[in-house]
Amino acid sequence: MVESKQRQLRLKIDLGGEQVDIVRIRGTEEIARPFHLTVEIVAPLGEVDMLPHLSKAVVVSCYEDEKFLRHFHGLMVDARMTKETEAGHNYALTLVPWTALLDQNVDYAIYQDKSAVEIIRETFERAGISDFDLDGLTKTYDKRVYCVQYAESDFAFATRLMEEEGIYYYFDHREDRHIMKLCDSQSTHPTADPEYLEYNPTSESIVLVTSDMRASEGIGYHMVTNWHEHVTSNLRSKVTVRDYDFEKADRPVEALSSSDADHPNDDREVYVYPGNLVEEARARHLGEVQLESHRKARQVFSGESQSTTLTVGSHVEVGNHPHARMNTKYLLTKTYHSLVAETYRSSLTEKDEDLFHVRFEAIPASRPYRPDRTVPRPIVRGLESAVVTGPEAEEIFTDEWGRVKVRFHWDRSGSPGETSTCWIRVSQTGGLGNLILPRVSHEVLVDFINGDPDRPIVVGRVFNSQHKPIYPLPEHKTRALWRTKRYGNTGQYPETRELDTGKPGVNELRFEDKGGSEEVFIHAERDMNTRIRFNETLHVGHDQEIMVGHDRKLEVGNDETIDIQNDQQRKVANDQTLEVGRDQKEDIGSTREVGVGRSDTLEVGQDLTIKAGTTIKMEAGTSIEFKVGMTTIKIDNMGIQFKGPKLTLKADAMLSASSMMTEVKGSAMLTESGGIVMIN
Repeated sequence: MVESKQRQLRLKIDLGGEQVDIVRIRGTEEIARPFHLTVEIVAPLGEVDMLPHLSKAVVVSCYEDEKFLRHFHGLMVDARMTKETEAGHNYALTLVPWTALLDQNVDYAIYQDKSAVEIIRETFERAGISDFDLDGLTKTYDKRVYCVQYAESDFAFATRLMEEEGIYYYFDHREDRHIMKLCDSQSTHPTADPEYLEYNPTSESIVLVTSDMRASEGIGYHMVTNWHEHVTSNLRSKVTVRDYDFEKADRPVEALSSSDADHPNDDREVYVYPGNLVEEARARHLGEVQLESHRKARQVFSGESQSTTLTVGSHVEVGNHPHARMNTKYLLTKTYHSLVAETYRSSLTEKDEDLFHVRFEAIPASRPYRPDRTVPRPIVRGLESAVVTGPEAEEIFTDEWGRVKVRFHWDRSGSPGETSTCWIRVSQTGGLGNLILPRVSHEVLVDFINGDPDRPIVVGRVFNSQHKPIYPLPEHKTRALWRTKRYGNTGQYPETRELDTGKPGVNELRFEDKGGSEEVFIHAERDMNTRIRFNETLHVGHDQEIMVGHDRKLEVGNDETIDIQNDQQRKVANDQTLEVGRDQKEDIGSTREVGVGRSDTLEVGQDLTIKAGTTIKMEAGTSIEFKVGMTTIKIDNMGIQFKGPKLTLKADAMLSASSMMTEVKGSAMLTESGGIVMIN
């Protein structure tokens, strides 16, 4: 015969030194969910002010026969008076974990090149929280290039990251605090106390022990009853994750995760797009996490026990079940505790089993646990304005893809301009042939692919008080233009002239559409280069003026034709050189006049022909000289001189020479001959 003894359960509460009695504690704990506990107390009439205790720690300690069992530790976030009696005021206190403090704010933050675990740690520590433990994490998590907390509470943000990565948590209750234990594998979970629950098929045995509060040492309240199996038809056995990486635009980033089917129809696929990834390994990890999350609930076990020390997140073994497959190790995923202080049991009307009771849910320890997706990724509904950033004193900051960094107006981190955001692609107008980069301090409009704050893209630019419209408006409302500002302090070019705006250092293409003043205006701050691979046609309806401040060079690969319908004037202030490689032909319809201020030299390599239809007139102020070899003809003010080795004058009809004096002289011989020689 087993000797029985009374189970004396005592509850102790620490409420900041207040003298109160505890009646009961009940509530739920669940993996990957904040716990929620309700503590019923009796306080002396009018002696306890609950307001100062809000958001402060409260601990409930459980003892059996003066032996410590466990603590329930949490923050009191609600106190509601339920009734008033001669004994005092009855209150129902709500205890929750410190996550409630992180769930009351709304914040924006940017994280770069950090893993989800690093971001979670930083989020908690920034909020002043240190009661968390990362030792249960066994995997190495990829760094995220860019991750944004967008209009989320700190806890919602951290929860979202955990759910995406397959990380979950439970709480370890201690006397002075409760610690969040983060895990990603069943291998890191502790063993429950007790580590073994004996299956008892009838609830009456538990009720009997509870009612009489009798049990042998370690027997009775270390049993499990109402043991049930719940299986559900989860048809999802495949998860495909796909995304697009612009740096690998020729193929999608995709990975398939699958598991063995449990029944014939267990072959449904979940197709996830976008997956927020750039590597196939990352896609595979996210797919496995989602698949394990979908399939963890396909087989869930539930039971009841008197063992108040059963805690969520621990492993317990069930034995003595008639079905051998049930006798295995389980992970406790959810518990509901209901504990009543010994001194108040007689005053409560609940059934006996509700006075000292634990209900729980569990999954086989062999199956991975992954949290459900409860926190959706925030969606940015519309465009946002931001300012382009860069290193100090840098005006254009970009990378090989023409991307820029910006600072959103909600960003109060004060991070340097070169690290304000990730590199953000910039939409260019007119197809892929345009490139106009927004510069540092320019205000831009940012959209988000699929509304995802982690995937910004610059889609436009706008004026503001620091960067106003180039020309005053509405005065110049008829102008459309492109203007770019000179980059770098290269100094002024003395040969250039300022624009009519008085703002040098820009390139500009401007269109004026005002009636009567229509204009296309092009200004190059320094050089302008035009390259045409085939034909160019320039048609000027009226006048054209070209002003070249320094040199001008024209090179024609083949022919050049200039057709001037009226006059042409050309003025060369200094020298002019004309070089013709072969022939030159000049055709003048009327008169030609050439004025040479000093000398004129005509040199012909072979023949020279001068032909006049009527008259050739040559006039020199001093002399004219013709020379062929040793023979010369010289005309000057004194007369004409013929000189050469031989001089022949021949007239077919008559040769006449007349002068006041004529001298014919031969140094050696003089011969005159003729049919008739007349000398008078």
